[in-house]
Amino acid sequence: MQRKRNYIAAILIMMLLVSLCHTKVFAAGEEAIISEKQTSHELLYVVYNAEGEVVEEGTVPASGTRYHWSPNITLDNGWYTCFFKPGREAFYATNGTSMNFSYTLNRSAKIKWQYVKCTSPDVSTGSTWKSGTKTAKSGSIVKIADSTKWYYVGVTNASSDPITITSVDFTF
Repeated sequence: MQRKRNYIAAILIMMLLVSLCHTKVFAAGEEAIISEKQTSHELLYVVYNAEGEVVEEGTVPASGTRYHWSPNITLDNGWYTCFFKPGREAFYATNGTSMNFSYTLNRSAKIKWQYVKCTSPDVSTGSTWKSGTKTAKSGSIVKIADSTKWYYVGVTNASSDPITITSVDFTF
């Protein structure tokens, strides 16, 4: 009988130790996942005039940085800007991934937006996947990836006067 109690006690102690180790590993993994979700990356932007010529290139700093993004992005009527990963690469998204493009303008204005789907990270392989118009000072455009591909977002000024994009965020 004593031997049976010792055996059961040993098993319970082993189970307790295993569960404590598992909890610690799980917690460490969860911290890594939370940290990864909170990581924000800078965006490369390219501005094209109405003739399709590159007018400006720059980077939008990652969210939460301690410096101010200036002078922002100004688009005349018909000018277009697109947002990529640094290196002019599209963002990789798996089927079913929610993609949220958020922006703020200096005033309420009409924009044409487009999500571009690419067959590789090279943005030249892209074609318009989803598009539309929106009139507001700020907004979010959320789309769900329908296939595992590479994506980026573009915005055209569809109002008669210049607009300034004062903030941008592209999250997955």
